[in-house]
Amino acid sequence: MNDPKTPARRGRKTAEKPQLTRDNWLDAAAGEIAAGGFGHVRVLTLAKQLGVTRGSFYWHFKDHEDLVISFLNRWRERRLKEMEYWKPQGGEVEEELRRILEVLLTDASRHMRRLKVELAVRDFARRHDYAAEIVAEVDAARVSQNCTLFQRLSSDPQKTKDLALLMYVATIGSQVVLTGRGGDDDAIRRIEDLMERVVLGLRDDQ
Repeated sequence: MNDPKTPARRGRKTAEKPQLTRDNWLDAAAGEIAAGGFGHVRVLTLAKQLGVTRGSFYWHFKDHEDLVISFLNRWRERRLKEMEYWKPQGGEVEEELRRILEVLLTDASRHMRRLKVELAVRDFARRHDYAAEIVAEVDAARVSQNCTLFQRLSSDPQKTKDLALLMYVATIGSQVVLTGRGGDDDAIRRIEDLMERVVLGLRDDQ
């Protein structure tokens, strides 16, 4: 029989705050980086956003630099993983090129935060050696994937690399221009047409 002086237990109905993960902290950091770059990332600010103490941060990371390195590693992994969505599938070159451009430009134009983070990472790479290595690795992987498509347009290895680099630089530049311009499908189509004509116009049989 329960002691009348003792409050009856209510079982475990009291809502407990879910345990934060490293990804929770990295997601919060991504928001700060998108808003103001890596210099905007402060442990105390992130802790307040997540509603926890700084002790929670040190459970997951050794220090601020560990957070930055972890963020860069995750950024690289995600950028390499998403390349699967625009990997050449072995179809007709013209169709493959159109499909890849559509994925890269249409998808990017709808994700302003992703582009802001990428630009912040690239800016940070100018003064942080490890960030520079990460950016170089992602760039090399993207250009290399372009090469697998353009090898079918030219038997000249240097020309293939030039075509791949041209498409990459043009795509990144187009993403910067298009991101946030919701509903401007006509602009996306025009850029796709221009890039397709330029690239296909440089193949060996032209």
